[in-house]
Amino acid sequence: MARTRPDLARLIALGTGVCALAAVTMVVPAAADAPAPATPRSETGNATEWSYSGDTGPAYWGSLDPDWALCADGSMQSPIDIVDPAPKPLKNPVFRYVKSTATVVDTGHTVEGVADDFVRPSFLRIGSEEFRLKQFHFHAPSEHTINGKSYPLELHFVHSDESGRIAVVGLFVKEGAPAGRAWRPFLRKLTSHVDEADDRQITALDWPALLPQDKRTIRYSGSLTTPGCSEGVRWNLLTATITMSSAQIARFTREYEGNRRPLQPLNGRSVTIDATRGS
Repeated sequence: MARTRPDLARLIALGTGVCALAAVTMVVPAAADAPAPATPRSETGNATEWSYSGDTGPAYWGSLDPDWALCADGSMQSPIDIVDPAPKPLKNPVFRYVKSTATVVDTGHTVEGVADDFVRPSFLRIGSEEFRLKQFHFHAPSEHTINGKSYPLELHFVHSDESGRIAVVGLFVKEGAPAGRAWRPFLRKLTSHVDEADDRQITALDWPALLPQDKRTIRYSGSLTTPGCSEGVRWNLLTATITMSSAQIARFTREYEGNRRPLQPLNGRSVTIDATRGS
């Protein structure tokens, strides 16, 4: 009889009350054991053109620039398809996000909300490690998949520590009820910024309210999903999703659609899911 793979809802259930299974679970390799990654916005300062299609698309990234060799030769690349993550008794990441301003920037490949990390910085703590929030951006449709299933949007909250190591929190968006009030300032800028002479606009964001209450995650060690595909990135995909209306999702896809890198081989990496409840 064919085995039915669990969807995201069942993966969440697997992450609860299963600590007894942790003894046979491998530990996700720490980012400290991998090469130090580049800046979160890896294309910044590099004049090499790249895209998501054609002769500058993902299949050619590794040959477009010598600094991007990992895009072709790396063994810990992202995104991946999430299948049967192993439960592990890990504490959920701790988000010390605060309300602050953000600069909305069109990078040419996505639209970012760049955090004010000088006056009012926000932080992510994973175990004993702390990472500073830098920006979030979107991919449409999602880059990661759950048992082959994609979502209309995937949001990436990018963080880095003092040594330049990167931790990314991924958040899937489903079509449904309109997004909460916290998303409205960014959505307004997303709609209007392309009509402005200056593609940088400042808005106030309630960063904590952008995230779901449940902070359980699926974790693995991977890479940036844009050139130069630097490895050693701490990936933390939230098991809880948020919803946006079809009209709200269309605001994102009007700017960019198809801006996702194809799935990459797992190459024996361990993928775990938090087995600890709480937010």
